[in-house]
Amino acid sequence: MRTLLTAAVLLCALNAGVNCLLCEKCFSVGTTTCSGIYRLCPADATHCLQGLENSTIMSKNALTSFKDCGTPSSRTTCDRILSYRTQMSLVRIRRTCCDSDYCNGGDIQALVVDESLNGYKCGECIHDRSPDACTTKKEVLCSGQEKTCLFLSGTMILPGEDAVAYSEFGYITNNFCRKGGFQLQGLQLQNSDLKCAPAIKV
Repeated sequence: MRTLLTAAVLLCALNAGVNCLLCEKCFSVGTTTCSGIYRLCPADATHCLQGLENSTIMSKNALTSFKDCGTPSSRTTCDRILSYRTQMSLVRIRRTCCDSDYCNGGDIQALVVDESLNGYKCGECIHDRSPDACTTKKEVLCSGQEKTCLFLSGTMILPGEDAVAYSEFGYITNNFCRKGGFQLQGLQLQNSDLKCAPAIKV
């Protein structure tokens, strides 16, 4: 395998302007670690990444670990923790990134989130399993770096589960409402409508 990778890198190096980054690639459900094989990244890859995602929707939970090549659109989420929550759902994901061959191997860093109240609040609605706007809404206090209010609707799919239609208001970590910021690995969001607004100072 190492010989094949070396040959691929040499071939890539002969093509001027083509990226030759090698990253470990793997994806695992229900565990905090995964291991795979090193692959030559696509030409638009700018870094290697690894991370954990923990999603709880209603009473169902999915923990996923991953390693992959990273593109410019995922660079904004490097070395950060995304945290999004409502009364009925909680999604947390952490990615760490590096810029050299084979650099994302080894143990994946733990997912640790600040739970302390931060002096902001948002409106929140109960997950109603419908793509229509939520009808039950109340104010909740934000914590950690969650200083942005979010409305999210569409269809969500946890690994191994059926698709569920939903709409909900909640709160999310700052700076994840820009294009490319809300990228998940295990939980899949389809036909999503996403709207953000600054949280209100308490």
